[in-house]
Amino acid sequence: MKAKKYNRFKLFALCSLLGFASCNDFDEMNIDPYAPIYDISVIGGTAEGIDIDYTLSDAAMESIRAMESAIGSVFGNFVYEGAYNDYQITTNLTHDIYSAYFANNVAGFQQNSPTYSYNDGWSASRWRHFYDDRTIGEYSQLLKTFYFCDKEYYHNAFYITRIYYAFLISMQTDTYGDIPLEYYVKGMVPPSEKVNYMPQEKVYETIFALLDQAIDQLGKTPTGKQYNLGDYDKCYGGDVNQWLRFANTLRLRLALRISNINPSYAEQQGVAALTHPAGLLKDDADNMKLTPKYSYNDGNENIYTLLYEWSANVLMSQDMEMAYKNQSTILDPRCEILWWRPTSLDDLNAKDGPKESDKDFKGMPIGELPKGKTSAETYSPSRVLLTQDQHILDPLHWWCKAREIVWLGYAESRFLLAEAALRGWQGIGKSAKDYYLDGIRASMEYYQINQTKGQAAINDYIDGLKFINVFDNGSKEEQLEQIITQKWIAVFPNGNEGWAEFRRTDYPALANILQNTSSDVPQGKFIKRVRYPDNESSNPNKPSALQGDRVWWDVADTNNDNGARVTPNNFRN
Repeated sequence: MKAKKYNRFKLFALCSLLGFASCNDFDEMNIDPYAPIYDISVIGGTAEGIDIDYTLSDAAMESIRAMESAIGSVFGNFVYEGAYNDYQITTNLTHDIYSAYFANNVAGFQQNSPTYSYNDGWSASRWRHFYDDRTIGEYSQLLKTFYFCDKEYYHNAFYITRIYYAFLISMQTDTYGDIPLEYYVKGMVPPSEKVNYMPQEKVYETIFALLDQAIDQLGKTPTGKQYNLGDYDKCYGGDVNQWLRFANTLRLRLALRISNINPSYAEQQGVAALTHPAGLLKDDADNMKLTPKYSYNDGNENIYTLLYEWSANVLMSQDMEMAYKNQSTILDPRCEILWWRPTSLDDLNAKDGPKESDKDFKGMPIGELPKGKTSAETYSPSRVLLTQDQHILDPLHWWCKAREIVWLGYAESRFLLAEAALRGWQGIGKSAKDYYLDGIRASMEYYQINQTKGQAAINDYIDGLKFINVFDNGSKEEQLEQIITQKWIAVFPNGNEGWAEFRRTDYPALANILQNTSSDVPQGKFIKRVRYPDNESSNPNKPSALQGDRVWWDVADTNNDNGARVTPNNFRN
C-alpha cells in the first residue's frame, strides 16, 4: 500500500465526498472549496496499538476545524459506501458468485473473475475504496475531528466510527488475508510507501480490540451534551444501544470465524459478546443494512435490482435452487418472492404486467456459458417488477431500487447463537436446535412470508425439514451442516459473508464450478481469496499469496487434489 497525502483540490470531488446536492453548500460552510479536505500531518504516534497516541500540527488542526461543520456528511458517506462502493465489480462478480448465490450471465465476464481469473482493475477498486476513500479520506477525518476538536462532545460518535471501521476491516481481511493496518487504524498514514502487512491473526486481534474498547466506552458516555449523528447515520440514527447490539453480534460472528484456528481465543471473544448486558441484535429493526439513496432522494439504486435491469446480469445459481428444493419436503417460500420462474424478460417487463411462465424454478451452474438476455428463459432471474414504482417495497416482488441490503441481520444472529450453543460456549440460553429453528423463522418473517403466504407456509416448511433429526441423534458435524446451510440461505445476498462462511466450514456442499480459467487456483479446487492488486507488487512486504491459497482461519481445503469433496472437520480441537 503506497502511503500518500489525501488532498482533493477539485471542487466537484469535495462535493461528491460530502454528499452535497450542490456546491453552493460551501458558501454556507464558509470554507475554501479548493483547500485540502484536511491536513494529515501529525506529531508523534507509533505503529502499534489502536489508541490515539499522537497530536496534530497547528496546520492540521486548522484544516480539521475548518471542516468540522461537514463531519456528519463525511460519516454518512463512510457508512453508506463502506460495503457498497462499486459493488458490482468489487463484490458481485467475485464474492457473490464465489458464495454461489448467483451465476454470471454476461459473456464478457465469463473468462474473468466469475471463473476464478484475476481482474486487477476490480481488485484494485476494492483496495482503493478501502484505503484511499474509506480509511484515509473518511475514517481518518472522522477520528481526528471527533478526538481533537472536542473529545467529550464527540465521545459516542468516535466509538461508533470505530465499530463500523472494524466491520469494514473484517471484510477486507477476509477477502485478502494479511493487509496493511498499522497506523491506518489510528487515523494516521504510514511514514513510508513500503508499508508493513499485518498478519491476519493480528488483524483479527486488532478488530477485537477495537470492538472491545468501543463497547466498553459506549457504556461510559460523559455527562453533558453529546453530538448526535442523527440523520447522517442511516444505519441506526445515532442510537447507541443499537450500535452496541451490532458490535456484540459482529464480535460473535468473527469469534466463530476463528473457532477452528484458535478455539480458546474464539470462545473468549464469543462469550464476551454473549454475556454483555446490551445483548445481540434483538429484531429486524437492529439489522445493519444499507438503505439505497433512491428511497429518500432518488440517488443510488439497489444494485441487485439494477443488475436485473441490465438484462439479468446475474441469475439464480444451481446451488441456490438445490437449497430451496432439498432442505424441506416443500419448496422454500423465500424462493417464490426472490426469483422469477424462467421467463422471457420481455414478458416479465411487459407494460400491462408480467406474464410469468409455469416453468419450475431453475438455477444456472456456475461457469456455464452465459446467453445474455435469453438465459432468463432457462434460468430464474431476480424477482424485480420494473413496471411498478421502484419506491414501493412490495413483498411479493422483493427487489426494487429502494430495497435495503442487509450486511448483518437478526436471522443471522440466531444462527450464530445456534453454533455457539453447539460449541458449548457460555451465555447461551437455549439449545442449538431451538436457535436453528428461530433463525429459519426469523428469516421467513424478514421476508414477510407470514404476511404474504400466511404463518402456515412457515410452519409447513419447518415441519417438512428433512434433516431436523440430526439435532436429536446426529453428530456435531451433521448439526453444523444444517445450521450453516440455513444460515447461508438466510444471509443471501451478502456474498462477503456467504463466501467467508463457506471457506471456514465448507458448508453448504457447493458444486464445483464448470470452468476454472484461473492460473493460480488448481483445477478441481475452490477459490480461497482475491489476489492483491498489481500495484502492491512494488512493496517488498507484500505477501506472496495466490487465489488458491487459504487465508489464516481457513484450516482445510474443501476438495482433494482430484476435485472430490473432503469430509469437513469443524470440531478438531
